[in-house]
Amino acid sequence: MKKSIFLGCILTILFALSGCAKVIELTDEENYLIAEYAAELLLKYDRNTDLKYNTSAVQETSTEESVTEASTTEVPTTEENLTEEQSSDSQGNEGYIGVTDVNPVAADMDASDFDLAKYADVPNVSIQYAYYMISESYPSHDKDGVFVEIQAPSGYKLLVVKFDIENQTNEPQDVDLFSKDIEYHIIINDSKSAKPMLTILIDDLYTYQYKIDSSMREEAVLLFQISDTMASRIQDAKLKVTYENESMVIQLH
Repeated sequence: MKKSIFLGCILTILFALSGCAKVIELTDEENYLIAEYAAELLLKYDRNTDLKYNTSAVQETSTEESVTEASTTEVPTTEENLTEEQSSDSQGNEGYIGVTDVNPVAADMDASDFDLAKYADVPNVSIQYAYYMISESYPSHDKDGVFVEIQAPSGYKLLVVKFDIENQTNEPQDVDLFSKDIEYHIIINDSKSAKPMLTILIDDLYTYQYKIDSSMREEAVLLFQISDTMASRIQDAKLKVTYENESMVIQLH
């Protein structure tokens, strides 16, 4: 299923709720419900669902939920136990947060030397890391000007990782990352790892599938949801990119 159809379903719902208005203001609960519904559609129609969300992943989630239930009596507050703290606060939202413990990992290269397009066999374009930032919300819109904003719930922040996608030819190029089996993990302080959120944003790198005009550059983004405590303690950030069962760790700056 092409992302344009996927987004069309979501935006049809938004227009039905908003009439002719171009700007849609949503509460935190409405934002969450839309994101949850979008994620369900994405998982249902993604041709790569069996690869990206296999049985072992479901079993792992079930195990994490069991650990969460067992640890809700006393919530740890140390840096080493941020995973348990966040799972307890997430109220069943682990699929969007997904923070786990990891062992220290060395970067394979600096982000400025990494081209995702070459790594994932995307022809005629360059996809390179630009910067990352911590924010309480991330705004975006569609080509018709409909405003969409992802907001972090109370107690959390968004870790926003930005990319530049550049058409290196004199002809329009179709850039399809949605059909690629690419996985992303942010690694914080060599101790915590998280998967990106599933969003309905048109510039989401995970589901990016658009035509870029000749010699033009567009922006794309990965959003990660982390606790306020973790956000205030970031000293090092790396991005692990996995494609065709091979991984590359790049140092963010």
